[in-house]
Amino acid sequence: FSLKSMKELVIPFLTILYNIDKYYNQLSNKKGKLKIEDKWILSRLNSLIKEATKDLEHFYLDKPFEKIMNFVIKDFSRGYIKITRGRGDIKEVVGEILKKISLLLAPFAPYISEYIYQNFSKNSVHLSSWPKVDIKKINKNLEAMFEQAMQIIEKGLAERDKNQIGLKWPLPSVSIFIKGSERFKELEGIIKSQLNVKEALFKSCASKGTEFAIELNTKMTPELETEGYARQISRQVQVFRKKLGLEKKDKVKIYLIVDEDLKRRLESWREFIRERTNLKELKIVTTAKEKFKN
Repeated sequence: FSLKSMKELVIPFLTILYNIDKYYNQLSNKKGKLKIEDKWILSRLNSLIKEATKDLEHFYLDKPFEKIMNFVIKDFSRGYIKITRGRGDIKEVVGEILKKISLLLAPFAPYISEYIYQNFSKNSVHLSSWPKVDIKKINKNLEAMFEQAMQIIEKGLAERDKNQIGLKWPLPSVSIFIKGSERFKELEGIIKSQLNVKEALFKSCASKGTEFAIELNTKMTPELETEGYARQISRQVQVFRKKLGLEKKDKVKIYLIVDEDLKRRLESWREFIRERTNLKELKIVTTAKEKFKN
């Protein structure tokens, strides 16, 4: 037992899991067809069940817990949930994962497992059956492809940091030099969305000695700059809503006080800002004639 590991690894992991549970309960019950990212995370879930079960049958205790923790943090939270932000039809998938994770985690973290499992059953998690593997849902090729796509996204984000360009600011394109580039066409939309670029150019080669290479086109046009302002404003409004203790359903009135040039440019982004921030009314003005409480 390590107190350091408990503070640095276990508590943050349990906090992430608790926050995912809260997120699940806020999701709408809308249903839709499974998309490629849904198939990937369900494949990873069933691979995890298979591996964790095998480890426990061989009396390994640390390995399955580490695998569960890595899955929740890396694949589920930083991967799937981040990719599907904005989709309204993921509650069923998120629910299936939470239910199975609570069953897997029960021997290791009995209290939070019981708490999460109450979403899905009146029975105790500790009196419920161990989860079974659905072999049909396991697709190792898809898992490998997503693993590499996540590495591409991670490297692209690092390039943004290197160039000091925040993620809210859209860029024209990213060029990805990688062998077998045609494989990633299905994941093009995900890569573009996660890197906030308008175009992803896949080229079938990589620098010698590397698996893949990335080049960001950082040239900012007035149109992209305006979109960046709209995204940044939306983000600031969301942060402020949270600070004021507002819930998602609460509608607000917003006054944006900007200069004449930005006022003109933001007019075409009214609907975007409105949808992102659940507005009742949006006024874009150049001078403040009123005093505001918030």
